[in-house]
Amino acid sequence: MARLAGVSSAVVSYVVNDGPRPVAAATRARVLDAIDKLGYRPNTAARSLITGKSDLIGLIVPDVENQYFATLAKAVEKSAAKRGLRLVLGQAQPDQLPDLVESLAGHQVDGIITATPLPPDLLVRTGRLTVPLVKLSLDQPMDAVPSLSPDFYGGAQQAVRHLAEVHGHRRIALLTGGEPMDVRERGWHDALLLLGLVPDCRVQTSWTTAGGRDAALPLVERFPEATAVFAASDQQAAGLIAGLHALGRRVPDDIAIVGFDGALVGEFTVPPLTTVGVPFQQMSSDAVDQLDGGTIDKRIYPTELIVRESCGCRVGTE
Repeated sequence: MARLAGVSSAVVSYVVNDGPRPVAAATRARVLDAIDKLGYRPNTAARSLITGKSDLIGLIVPDVENQYFATLAKAVEKSAAKRGLRLVLGQAQPDQLPDLVESLAGHQVDGIITATPLPPDLLVRTGRLTVPLVKLSLDQPMDAVPSLSPDFYGGAQQAVRHLAEVHGHRRIALLTGGEPMDVRERGWHDALLLLGLVPDCRVQTSWTTAGGRDAALPLVERFPEATAVFAASDQQAAGLIAGLHALGRRVPDDIAIVGFDGALVGEFTVPPLTTVGVPFQQMSSDAVDQLDGGTIDKRIYPTELIVRESCGCRVGTE
């Protein structure tokens, strides 16, 4: 390539690596033309051994089909691209996480962001973790791993207060996929108690649209007095709307619904879903920054109630 361009190999390196020394425009053009003619592609593995950086970051999610994590991945990819980084996406449940973390580290990623909950012994099982690790959108106790998450507790309370204070509902059920008294459930529970209401209408299902649909029947059979539901995810809420429709129940006339996520699916349910919106882009941008030497220990981001029609509001009003 250097011979074809009529330059030294060092000049070729300066062009390919954009430095460290400047190259005249005419010379650069000759080198780029030679690269094009020869079909040259840089050896990124060799380059990473020299520079110590691969310009790759890993993102691990528990379910790539879940729209929440798809939205999160898109936000992380956008933030990474602004910094000249590429995203490697992996899927893993908590018990699979140590192996995937080790694999990504072995492929010389510059850092790993995980939206899959960490098993307690992750750092022990992965040995000496050689790359930065950041938790994103996880409700886990503070530990040695930096954590960035939406305000699950406050957002859940916001949803419940809207249903009770704006629309007057007194029996507000919870639809969840989490373990009993996880942070969103605690928000629902505590908000009802503060309002003088009883938090005893709870249905647990999978974190999926199908799970939400299948929860409709047990909801109306076990809690016929419930006139509103806080769903802990938008996918569950979307499925619940479909399931209630199949049972002849109208949303919001018979049962009002508020979800949690701010996922795209909420714009296309009938009626459109009122939801607690999560600041995907800000969290993702800060997570990528953290991999590049940030100083975050734990940060919780405020949520925003996105009012549509499933709660009983008219569009554009609360």
